[in-house]
Amino acid sequence: MIVDDRLETVLRTAAAGTGARRTQLRQLVDLLARTSDTQWTPLHGAAMERIDSLRAALGDAASAALIGTCTLRSPRLVRHFGAASPKVALSAIVAARLHEEEWLDLIPDLPVQARGFLRHRRDLGPAVEALLARFGITDFALPLPAGFEPLVMAAPAPPELPAEESAAQPAHLAPAAANPMPAPQAEGIGAIIQRIEAFRRARSADQGGGSLPEAIEAAGQSRLPFADEPLTAARPVTALDLRLDSDGTVIAADAAHASALVGLRPFSADADAPAACDAASSRAARARRPIIAGLLSLESSAPVAGAWQIDAVPLFAPESGHFLGYQARLRRPSADAAQAGPVPVVSAAAANDDEASRNADRLRQLLHELRTPINAIQGYSELIQQQVMGPTPHQYRSLAAGIASDAARMLAGFEDIERLIGLEAGLATGQSSSAQTGVGENQAELASMLSRLVSQLEPVLAPCEAVLQCDMPQGPILVAIPPAELERSLWRLLSLMAGAMAQGDRIALQVTLPLGGTTAQLTLPLPDALAMREDTALAAGGGTAILGTGFALRLVAAEIRCAGGQFAREDTGQDRAELQIVLPLLTAARQRLSQSTSLAGQAG
Repeated sequence: MIVDDRLETVLRTAAAGTGARRTQLRQLVDLLARTSDTQWTPLHGAAMERIDSLRAALGDAASAALIGTCTLRSPRLVRHFGAASPKVALSAIVAARLHEEEWLDLIPDLPVQARGFLRHRRDLGPAVEALLARFGITDFALPLPAGFEPLVMAAPAPPELPAEESAAQPAHLAPAAANPMPAPQAEGIGAIIQRIEAFRRARSADQGGGSLPEAIEAAGQSRLPFADEPLTAARPVTALDLRLDSDGTVIAADAAHASALVGLRPFSADADAPAACDAASSRAARARRPIIAGLLSLESSAPVAGAWQIDAVPLFAPESGHFLGYQARLRRPSADAAQAGPVPVVSAAAANDDEASRNADRLRQLLHELRTPINAIQGYSELIQQQVMGPTPHQYRSLAAGIASDAARMLAGFEDIERLIGLEAGLATGQSSSAQTGVGENQAELASMLSRLVSQLEPVLAPCEAVLQCDMPQGPILVAIPPAELERSLWRLLSLMAGAMAQGDRIALQVTLPLGGTTAQLTLPLPDALAMREDTALAAGGGTAILGTGFALRLVAAEIRCAGGQFAREDTGQDRAELQIVLPLLTAARQRLSQSTSLAGQAG
């Protein structure tokens, strides 16, 4: 993206309700958790204040549970949470993923209670443990005996803790008493006490230079207390259901894992995002097409982390046809697919397509940022012009009307730019509306439409005595393009030509039907003002169109091609040129299908 305004966007959003607060807290923690101390700005400080207010609204238990599902790579964030309540501090220590140097810098600044929670971690390293020992923390988690294989659980779930310690704890950070370790056979309390004493003697021997395993073996106690209890593996998560909105953000998920999934954007191109999918799935999502057997990688809490296969169906509003988002199902992929990775390396052409899609996304985002203030300007100017807020002098009403008109023209230009982006990136087609309205609306009568559009331009051309006429064969000419799409393209092209015609110009449009062919060819001689200019000069030049002649022709060409036709400029000599547009005819079979559909509708 051109400007990373994700944090600003989240802070601008008002969180109303418990669900919205939980989502916003998760989003803010995820964003700050990946921010190094050198990149910290006042905006991040404001985000920290928002996190504190959300924690106060949600309570310690809910906040600790959400923080425990994140991955904290920011020492500053761990330090901040470490100074909070015991539940939040414990969750932050559990979720922290820091380097040894970061731990060494952080530990002196941690409160005593947060520093004490570190005794339960086994991944700190000797230098960090030595530093903790200097602060009086020596009762670290018991080491596993020689030959003991720790269970790697597919979904390490926290044990049920008392109310005062209900924060979630992954298995590798849980206290020794909470670790799923075997229980002794029927030996009695005395045997357990003997084993604990043997372990203490072994630790003393180890501190005196002896080997810990050798000391334990010499004491005849090769197993720790509860070392014979059978391990109970948590049930692995093999399927998940998600609901995504039109922006590709997860807004609903299975209740058991919603806190770890809501707010993720699987189709984002951000390399640091906690969710990423393969290039084919991203392209399908941008085009709002179904996603079949895509690959998705999640960096989240242990039960849902890892590789997934995603299948998603796009959802559209029945009345308006607006895109609503996706309904998705995640399944664990096969071993081969998981090993291949979520974002496989593809060919150079595919990489170029991905880069083009990313550029299109950036431009659409920029248009969205521009459209918002212009909408506001247009709305306020209309309020002034219509005197909604009270009587207004006519001079100011006139200025407000002009501002509203200019804003409307700019918004129309933005829509054209966004339409061209979608057409050239393959994210929209000229027949998208017909796909939802049926075959009967996927056809247009070219002859009558051209005659009607040309007659509408006659009053504009009359003052300069210019003439635009049509030469077409008799009878209807049915083309396989939705009427609204075809009319929009033809009107844009004809109005462009009419604006470039000089005094006394006469231009004849010609429609030909090749014998036995499946296409209709429309030939439009260009006015002298356009014909004498090369393609590069034409594309850079201005004109009556709001964004210039070149842009208008480029948009028409994209619309025609996406509708299944062809668009080309041909030089005919002596500074003459013409546009040749080939449109697909409605075949006999499709005509019969259209007629039968129409008759069925009338009968119904």
